[in-house]
Amino acid sequence: MAKCILWTEEQRKIMREWTRGRPKVVRDMIRKLPMDRLYRLKSSGHRVTLYSYSEDGTVTVNVLSVWNPETLLLSERRVFGIDPKDLEECELPMNIEEPTAGSC
Repeated sequence: MAKCILWTEEQRKIMREWTRGRPKVVRDMIRKLPMDRLYRLKSSGHRVTLYSYSEDGTVTVNVLSVWNPETLLLSERRVFGIDPKDLEECELPMNIEEPTAGSC
């Protein structure tokens, strides 16, 4: 599966520390849906990155043209209230290069 963010060791440490202070529901989502991956929304087929985890058990995602080159730049958006069950890890689009540190 595609990692769209290549974190440094320091960034991983910061994420681990931040995760420890989150409610259990959020920690569980982070474990199942790491923020450094590229996902596909099963319901729409869009490739998305995670923006945030919510205590109500949903996530907010970014729909970006860099991961969905078939869409218009104007259709980039952030969508909240996504059920994590609607996400599956996916590969990078064929015309996208491997990520570098801090991409996504």
